[in-house]
Parts: sequence; C-alpha cells; structure tokens
Amino acid sequence: MTVRDLIKQPTDIDVFDDVCEELGIAMCGPVELTEAGEKRFSEVLDYEVELHNSGGTTVAIVKVDGSNWRRRLRKAKDFFESAGGYCWEEDYKNWFKEERL
Repeated sequence: MTVRDLIKQPTDIDVFDDVCEELGIAMCGPVELTEAGEKRFSEVLDYEVELHNSGGTTVAIVKVDGSNWRRRLRKAKDFFESAGGYCWEEDYKNWFKEERL
C-alpha cells in the first residue's frame, strides 16, 4: 500500500514513520487532492505504508527509512500536517478538494 492508497480509505487512523515515530499524527480519510496538491505532494504519495495492529488498534507506518530519511520524513510531515489543516487556509484550499478547517 502507498500513501496514495491510504488517503483514499474512509477511516481515521494514526500515522507514524518507521524511523523515530516523529510523524505521529491522526489522519481522517478519505483525503482528496487538487491538481496542485497532487503536484506538491507527488513524492510522498508514492511512499510505502504498512498497517500494523496492536492491541486491537490499527496504525499506519509510513516507510521513510533510507539514506535520505530526514528529508523523506520532513516531506511526510508536511503532507499529513497540511491534510490535517495545519497549514495556511489559502494553501489548504489550493491543495485539498474538501475543506475540513
């Protein structure tokens, strides 16, 4: 599964990274992107995701591990925080189809 697949799911899920768990954010799906959003977040949308069940709770783990993990983590945080409304309203309206603010 990729981030692109994950955001299509009509579910609320906690999202973490596979290196240091710095990502740690809740995602409320589905998330729809505009053309500008697809372009801005294109790299992140292709990141691999694994679902893990722990004690009856499913969490999503975004794979950022590798030689550029800090950059990949930064991009993942930017995407998921923006999708959660932690960005300028103007940017949100530009990148996401459904307003959630």
